[in-house]
Amino acid sequence: MYKMKIAAWFASCLLALGAISGAQAADWPDKPVNLIVPYPAGGGVDPVARLIGQKLSERWGQPVIVQNKAGASGSIGAAYVARSKPDGLTIMMSATAEVVINQYIMQQMPYDPEKDLVPVTLAVRLPFVLVTQPNAPYSNVAELMAYAKKHPNTLTYASSGNGTPQHLAAVLLEQLGGVKLTHIPYKGVAPSISALLAGEVNIGFVGLPTGLPHIQSGQLKALAVSGATAAAAAPSIPPVAQTQGLEKFDLTQWFGVFVPAGTPDDVVQRIQQDVAAVLQMPDVRKVLVAQGAEPSGMPTAEFRAFVEKERKKFADIVKAGNL
Repeated sequence: MYKMKIAAWFASCLLALGAISGAQAADWPDKPVNLIVPYPAGGGVDPVARLIGQKLSERWGQPVIVQNKAGASGSIGAAYVARSKPDGLTIMMSATAEVVINQYIMQQMPYDPEKDLVPVTLAVRLPFVLVTQPNAPYSNVAELMAYAKKHPNTLTYASSGNGTPQHLAAVLLEQLGGVKLTHIPYKGVAPSISALLAGEVNIGFVGLPTGLPHIQSGQLKALAVSGATAAAAAPSIPPVAQTQGLEKFDLTQWFGVFVPAGTPDDVVQRIQQDVAAVLQMPDVRKVLVAQGAEPSGMPTAEFRAFVEKERKKFADIVKAGNL
């Protein structure tokens, strides 16, 4: 009889905890939500975060305040989120660097991306486009590879900095293509684009939204996009992977939603569901696709598996490239 009472009491406690957990998600958010962007205002992650944040604010009935906490390739903002209270009121719109790449190229980090941050959902993918000057003696990746093999270490490529996705995309091209290129890192996207436009470097991977205007104006020539398939915003530009010997090439920038470790699962699921719903809105999709982005909103479990796969891919690139 005593054991039965204990069992009944334990079961009632579990039910009560479940009710409290459900109530947390139902009542959340009861305060303004801080959406951290670990990069400066105006470019990259920022406009995507602001677009999604505005729609989330309308759904949640609470302000979604975008805060830019830039520096150290996204690590400053990510560390801020990692140290925040895990109540769902601080979330991050992250790029690839601070949650995947930095741990393989930085000697020391102020947080552990695998332990301190929880993946929620993939927001968008943004392929890079491999560009060159209009008068370059190659018009596709196959011709570029042939030229590079005949002239080893003479072709230069621009990136927005050491260890950036643009840099690692070129390293992957070298590895899979069996060619040797010379890296010219710049301090940011803008100077790397300027160098390409001026002909100071031969080639470079640039974000599709950044590169398209220069391609359409004839200032740059597109050779390929970096994703496994053609991009919706530029269907006429073939993927690198269509080139013989480069079938495994697939490397894109992506933005995802992360929260501090310890955030209740039901709140995590609420965030994922609402972000996914926002990304299905026709007006949101129209804006994102026009910018060269591919909206996602994948389920949390799928996104976590995706992040792990990305970590392995970038770790292998860094190791093979001896970076």
